[in-house]
Amino acid sequence: MDTEIKLSGWSPALMTGKTKLQEGGSLDLTFCDLSYCVGKGKFCKKLKTILHQISGSFKSGQLTAILGPSGAGKTSLMNILAGLKKSGTQGKVYVNGAERNFKTFRKKSAYITQKDHLLRNLTVDEYIISAAHLKLGNAVSNKEKISTVELVMKTLGLTNSQHTRISRLSGGECKRLSIALELIDNPSVLFLDEPTSGLDSSSSLQCVALLREIARSGRTVIATIHQPSFRMLNHFDHLYIVASGSCIYQGTVGSLISYFKSMNLNCPSFHNPADFALDVASGEYGDVLERLVSGVENGRKVYQDTSMETTTSAVESNSQNNTGDIDADEEVSMLSGLPKKKLATGSRLMYAAPFHTQVAVLLGRTWRTIWRDKILTTMRLGVHVLVAILVGFLYWQIGDDAASIFNNVGMIFFNMLFIMAAAMMPTVLTFALDTEVLIREHLNQWYSLKAYYLARTLADIPFQIFYPVVYLVPVYLMTDQPMSLERFGLLLAMMIWLSLVGQGFGLFFGAAFDIQVASFFAPTSIVPIFLLSGFFVTFDSIPRYISWLTYFSFARYGFEGSMLSVYGYDRSPLSCSESYCHFRFPEKFLEQFDLTRSSYSWSVVGLLVNYILIRTAGYLALRFKLRHVR
Repeated sequence: MDTEIKLSGWSPALMTGKTKLQEGGSLDLTFCDLSYCVGKGKFCKKLKTILHQISGSFKSGQLTAILGPSGAGKTSLMNILAGLKKSGTQGKVYVNGAERNFKTFRKKSAYITQKDHLLRNLTVDEYIISAAHLKLGNAVSNKEKISTVELVMKTLGLTNSQHTRISRLSGGECKRLSIALELIDNPSVLFLDEPTSGLDSSSSLQCVALLREIARSGRTVIATIHQPSFRMLNHFDHLYIVASGSCIYQGTVGSLISYFKSMNLNCPSFHNPADFALDVASGEYGDVLERLVSGVENGRKVYQDTSMETTTSAVESNSQNNTGDIDADEEVSMLSGLPKKKLATGSRLMYAAPFHTQVAVLLGRTWRTIWRDKILTTMRLGVHVLVAILVGFLYWQIGDDAASIFNNVGMIFFNMLFIMAAAMMPTVLTFALDTEVLIREHLNQWYSLKAYYLARTLADIPFQIFYPVVYLVPVYLMTDQPMSLERFGLLLAMMIWLSLVGQGFGLFFGAAFDIQVASFFAPTSIVPIFLLSGFFVTFDSIPRYISWLTYFSFARYGFEGSMLSVYGYDRSPLSCSESYCHFRFPEKFLEQFDLTRSSYSWSVVGLLVNYILIRTAGYLALRFKLRHVR
């Protein structure tokens, strides 16, 4: 990919020349006296303060780099400017002179995380096309969407990889894809958290050159950079250096050395100015931070290269001229350039595509992802078939033998346990990884959480039906269960419901915890649930003060329904391979487990209620995680 990337041919709408975006859609960011504290409490007293009343100004048409040593607060600053961090913050952020409105600003900006969290089983064109449908909405024609996608891929050097799965892309290609996905709807402000992380020097230069040309088209591009090379540093128009939560320099790259020289800090010859600045910020040249912070008034002033004087930045003028808020509809119309999301009137509408379009696009995308995932398809299919054959041979032809009736019940209980675990554990592992993708896309206003969760639920249902059928058919035939289509259907329905509930448990634990915690708590949490199923201890034997807990156990309803499917509904007497069989009559055997008063219909209702509850809990856990992700 050539470092001299040009965006002049970006799109027919890119404008009529880039003047249109600069005049109508450019957004200048200024901030005044920003403070950020970590910890609980209403005020910042006795809490760790990350940012100390920091100020600054970032202009449209410029590529801005936020530099600083680890722990200086550069990522926290960018998260606050992007609107992702609200709690614990104080100060003002202005957009074109007016105080920022969080909702409208988030519609016009995009945030690209340090790690490229992408759905690795999709191809490049599939991913970008789905992003176009979600970010541009139904108001933009399909022809224009396809044209935009092609131009985006061509401009970012992704055309040759458009049919390649993301799992096979290089690090540089993944980074360019992450940028391409957010440029589809032409955001006015682009935030990037260490975009060169994990890239080699050549790919890093290409990435920064691309960002510079994106900024030249009239956008405000802000990136945190960790130890840039001298060549990379020269690609930036504006530097903002942070140390210990304060601004020690703000200005152009060319004036950096002269600023330090004015503070009696001489950069050695042939030394990278960025490395020198980081050494100064880390305290290797003594306690000079207070002097440096005063030199730019903690970001209120911009150091000028030619005159070596400081001039008041736009921070003060913006705060003084703040006479009112920008109308929401007017702010949305400021976006121009590429075909952008078109929002209907109404301040509550957050997404370009309507709800049903979001669900449809996400459903198709999720279906492709699951179908191509070897863990969720091939391996699960193989495991279900192998375990079914093993169980069939282990319990060979015992279904109609009264002498082996307890072994047959053990087989029924094992079926429940296996179906539950086989649906839960893969979902725990995969959903915890997919959550990272959800966080990135949801925070960038691709779609609502409700649409995502509904699409994920609908996409999983066919698999939760298919695998129990694959498992139960050979087991049912090999173990010689009653040859009745009605009984088989009733038992299969129980297995499907248990699979759906198990998958719901997997979604809940995958959403609520990380992989390590979820993989431990998910299987251990269902142990007491199965203990209350009625298989290990009959219901009449459970003490009254805890017997009510059995009504909250989905395993109880699954076990009751399975037992009634096989032995209920006036089943004829069983055969007996011994001289005497005490439980030759199935009705008598159901009395042994206190199931004579049980109802199959209530078992279905119980599983349905459990399914709704666990799905709701999963949604709430996911919603909580999204609100506290940063």
